[in-house]
Amino acid sequence: MSTVIVKSQYTAAELAAMLLPGLPTSKVSIIALADRQNWNYTEVSGRGGLRREYTPPAEVMELIRRAVTKQLAATITPQNIPVVAPQSSLAHTEAQNLTADARKGVLDALNAVMQRTGYPLKRAAKYLIDIARNGDASPQLVAMLKLARDGRGRSSDDGLPSDRSLTRFVEYQKTASLVPKVRERDMNVPVWAKAFMSYYQRPEKPTVEHAYKLFCQSYQGDLPSIHKVRRFLAKVGAVSVQVGRMGSHELKTIKGFVRRAFDKLLPSDIYSADGHTFDAEVQHPFHGRPFRPEITSVVDIATRRVVGWSIDLAESALAVLDALRVSTLVGGVPAILYVDNGSGYVNQMMTDTATGLMARLGTEMVNSLPYSSQARGVIERLHQSIWVKAAKEVPGYIGKDMDRQAKLQVFKLSRQAIAKKAEETTVMPLMPWDLFIPFCKEKVEEYNATPHSSLPKIIDPTTGRRRHMSPDEAWQLAEENGFSAHRITEDEARPLFRPQVIRSVRRCEIELFTNRYYSNALEEFHGTEVRVGYDLHDPHLVWIYADDGRLICTAELDGNKVDYMPQSFVERSRDKRAAGRERRLEVKLEEVRAEREGMPALEVSQGISIQADIEQLRAKWALERDAEQMLQVVSRQVTDVEWTPKAAPIEEPHDTPASNVVAIPETPQARFSKWLTLDQQLNEGGEHIEPRLKHWHQSYQMSSEFRTFYRRHQGQTGQENSTAATVLVMNN
Repeated sequence: MSTVIVKSQYTAAELAAMLLPGLPTSKVSIIALADRQNWNYTEVSGRGGLRREYTPPAEVMELIRRAVTKQLAATITPQNIPVVAPQSSLAHTEAQNLTADARKGVLDALNAVMQRTGYPLKRAAKYLIDIARNGDASPQLVAMLKLARDGRGRSSDDGLPSDRSLTRFVEYQKTASLVPKVRERDMNVPVWAKAFMSYYQRPEKPTVEHAYKLFCQSYQGDLPSIHKVRRFLAKVGAVSVQVGRMGSHELKTIKGFVRRAFDKLLPSDIYSADGHTFDAEVQHPFHGRPFRPEITSVVDIATRRVVGWSIDLAESALAVLDALRVSTLVGGVPAILYVDNGSGYVNQMMTDTATGLMARLGTEMVNSLPYSSQARGVIERLHQSIWVKAAKEVPGYIGKDMDRQAKLQVFKLSRQAIAKKAEETTVMPLMPWDLFIPFCKEKVEEYNATPHSSLPKIIDPTTGRRRHMSPDEAWQLAEENGFSAHRITEDEARPLFRPQVIRSVRRCEIELFTNRYYSNALEEFHGTEVRVGYDLHDPHLVWIYADDGRLICTAELDGNKVDYMPQSFVERSRDKRAAGRERRLEVKLEEVRAEREGMPALEVSQGISIQADIEQLRAKWALERDAEQMLQVVSRQVTDVEWTPKAAPIEEPHDTPASNVVAIPETPQARFSKWLTLDQQLNEGGEHIEPRLKHWHQSYQMSSEFRTFYRRHQGQTGQENSTAATVLVMNN
């Protein structure tokens, strides 16, 4: 069948070529039919003479229009439908946007039928749906009709919309509402939601069933079903539903974040430092027992290069100081030091405006916000890249990834080696300290030479393939482009990295860490505050600086007097830490023994009068007070008397009675010997002993000097004086 066109007049040949149902298919038969039914015609001149153009009756014109509609519906494809304005919106779903586009395509096809056939809207819609149901329409048109159908309406067997729906699409287009409406969720908060969330949003992270059970036990209103509770939780945002179940620190792991660009930074612009407790046990450098060292790393942000690191027994400002010293020697003095708020960085040694290391280096320290470790992601990721991986290569690894059984086995072997350290065959299964230091150095060098994913790509000169630069290559490239680091020499580093404190000069002396330092050059600075620089490992000398930083002099430890052995700052810190550990262990040991013996913490005695204890204490205090007064009187009386073993008797003043002078030796050993002599005489009778000597004999027993010498004398002789023992019991 040729292409059918709707017009007012047709020749017999055109009507025959249409192959319309009910009409002859030849020209002669069409002319005969037209003559029988008296069709109106008009003679038109043409090639070969005059020809007739017939005006078909209404029933024939209807057949022609249906043929045009059928032919048009069979040829409609997405390519020949006019492009429509997009109906999509950010507030609409993908299904809504597809339905709106399909409706627009159906309306365009409907308009084409109306224009080609002259049908009104309703008849064109009806014929278009009939053609689609009969299978004469193109697959694209059928798909658009099915997609344009409103799912909320009455269902159909073939999925096609009704002709009434197509007419409604025209109304929707006039009001610009081709997008179908969808059922929205009810976002109203139910009355029971707050009560349920108080049980669900807890840091213990209870399950929905557990929280629902607790909620049902206390809620007084109408209880919702657990399925309704689950539907409500599905409407709550992923972050909002975790409030209360996660802390503010943990919530940051599911919230948005900011990526910082560092492509405009130069090397040594920003250093980041942080400490990390090694995830493996190694041998302690002093006693060989297992312990986990503290590693402080300093990384350059621009090149990701580790410019400094240090290892210490515990986290401290000294470890940070040593790591910064190495970083300034290797990488140069940084402009900014980006660290956390730990005690190793926020201290007077680092931040003091006059004596702090940052002020002397000219470096600005920037502290990250509390609980914001992700803000220092470079240094935090560095720990994983170097030290966590390195710990897994050490026999004493105890990280979270370690198998529990293997961890316990290594723990038992190391503790058994400590218990049997006297045996020559015992081997400690942990890395020794002298091998751990070069092991860490090797891992740092390996990291600096490994390609880093955050650095730009280059062509490998060996393989010819593109890869990321390593931190060492990034640093070298910056130097080739003109960068020059501000490094300091070893001689400059020594005074620069000596910690400084403010101290006042008192008569050429300066007190520092319970030590006294003296220099005659400080005589004119009496009462003046000066800066004192000290060496962490050498306590024998300090450096005195004026306010403007000029060196005044050096002061020696006890330069005017030697009272005790010097002790360095590091040794004092170790002794203090060891003493604290000993005290805590003694408390735990006493608790273990008390628990094993099953004794109460305090013995409750019956029949003991508290008043009797008070009277006994009062008597003891009175005796001590009399003894102190007696000693003061005797000391005033003998200040001018020189005691010589073989000297002649000292002539007493005429105005002083002889009984007022008591011969008391000056040295402690001589006083105790005299007490022993008097004590023996009193035990034998002692009628000739003067009353004041008897009183001194009694008061001397109350002094700590007597207790010391008496215990020593008792240990040497093995004898015990009953009177003195009673006094010792009262004093203790």
